[in-house]
Amino acid sequence: FTFNAKGNVYDSPSLSAYSNGVFQTPQLFAFAKGAGVFAEAGPEAIMPLTRAPDGSLGVRAVGAGGGQSVSSAPQVYITIDGNGNTSTQTSPGLEQFGADVGKYVDQRYKQNIMRDIRPGGDIWNAMKGTR
Repeated sequence: FTFNAKGNVYDSPSLSAYSNGVFQTPQLFAFAKGAGVFAEAGPEAIMPLTRAPDGSLGVRAVGAGGGQSVSSAPQVYITIDGNGNTSTQTSPGLEQFGADVGKYVDQRYKQNIMRDIRPGGDIWNAMKGTR
C-alpha cells in the first residue's frame, strides 16, 4: 500500500473513477502493481490536473457560466477571531466552496490546538517553561 496523507500524483484508471470528489473516509485504489489509500488522514479531494499555456500544472477552476476557465485561483479569506469563531469571505458563486474550506480549516485549527495543549504539546510545554 502507498499512503498519501501528504499528497501525491498518479496516472491510474482506478483513481480516475474518484475524480472531482471530496472523500471523508479512507479509499483504496489500484495502480501499477500495487494499491494506494487516500483520505486516510482526513478529507481529501481527487482533482484532475491541467497544464496551462505557461507550462504550469494544477487544478483549473471552471465557473458556472458555461465552461469558461477562470484565469486566477479562487481566493477564500478565513478569519478566526480571539474567541475561536470562524468566518469566510470569497467571490460570488463560490460561497459553498468558501464555507467548505472554512469548515476544514476550523477543524484543523481545533485539532492542532487540542494537540498543543495536551501534556507534552507546544502550548503545554510553554506554559510549564519546558521545551
